[in-house]
Amino acid sequence: MSVPFVRTGPEAARRVQRLLQVAPPRRILIMGREHIGDVVNTTPGIAVVRKSFPHARVVVEIGERAAAVLENFPGIDEVWPRPTHQGALGKLRRVREIKRAHFDLALLFDDTNDLVLHAKLGGVPIRLGIWRGVKYEELFCAYVPFVRKKHELRDHIRELLEMMGCDVSGYRPRLFPSEADRAAADAALRDLGEGPWIGVHPGASEPKRRWPIEKWCALVDALHDRGLRVLLLEGPGDGALADAIQAGAGTMPSRIRSQLTVLSFASLTSGLDTLVCGDTGPMHLAATMGTRVVALYGPAYPEHTGPWGEGHRLLQEPCPCPERHPRHCTGACMEAHCPRKVADAVTETQALLP
Repeated sequence: MSVPFVRTGPEAARRVQRLLQVAPPRRILIMGREHIGDVVNTTPGIAVVRKSFPHARVVVEIGERAAAVLENFPGIDEVWPRPTHQGALGKLRRVREIKRAHFDLALLFDDTNDLVLHAKLGGVPIRLGIWRGVKYEELFCAYVPFVRKKHELRDHIRELLEMMGCDVSGYRPRLFPSEADRAAADAALRDLGEGPWIGVHPGASEPKRRWPIEKWCALVDALHDRGLRVLLLEGPGDGALADAIQAGAGTMPSRIRSQLTVLSFASLTSGLDTLVCGDTGPMHLAATMGTRVVALYGPAYPEHTGPWGEGHRLLQEPCPCPERHPRHCTGACMEAHCPRKVADAVTETQALLP
């Protein structure tokens, strides 16, 4: 009777650790997600890999929309931006690129199915990652199983690194704005005058994660009534949304109209007292820079996608849907947030400030 090949658990961890000790990888491919917040939450894993394999060449493949997150990140030899809509030919080109690079080890920090297939077709002999339990289990040499109650990236990536025997002390997201990024952020805030500032970022890529404009307007007025200075922030494509809030609010919030890079935006958030936003990339950028956030959650689970650090207020209303996911949720839970309650949460974060 044949013995089944064990791909997860203590036995798999012992096998992986022996393999990595006997033949340390010289060329490592880290494959991650495509959204800004996801890449921010991948940075702890990248740092651990660099520390654990100091002599290896480390290449990180992530979605092109979030590649700017990794600018100036120490220890990355190359970033491969992955096109958002690459199609079958684009995927084939990437597989060929992986094959030409002769990687020893692929770390699948993205739990989607296709990337482990790309690593296999690209001839990477050791493939370790996160498996959601859908398909391609046999393509992993070892994996950690996806568990809904854990943070979808930070916890699972840390468990994968522990399986590999890596030292995960000091495990936390990090960003590295340049001097130019910091100067641009300082200049933008300096032009506005003295703070302190409450940042308000109303944008979201997923419509069901967006709070109605009239409620953002009511929040701006409520914060103003409490003596707090509001700074309206926007990302690419949010101009019309910011215009509508400025026009609809009874008070005029300050606004930064200049287009900031991802890391200059992150640097700017470090100058805020609090950032109010949805479950979006700016939430993770601000939290990583040490700024408290008040985040409005709708079709997602805070324990699953929440920001790094303490002192944040993650607000969520009851949902009538069987699952909090944009594909299934009506968005009613997002619309149910009350501006007064959000303003109360901001006031509470102000009380925590030193």
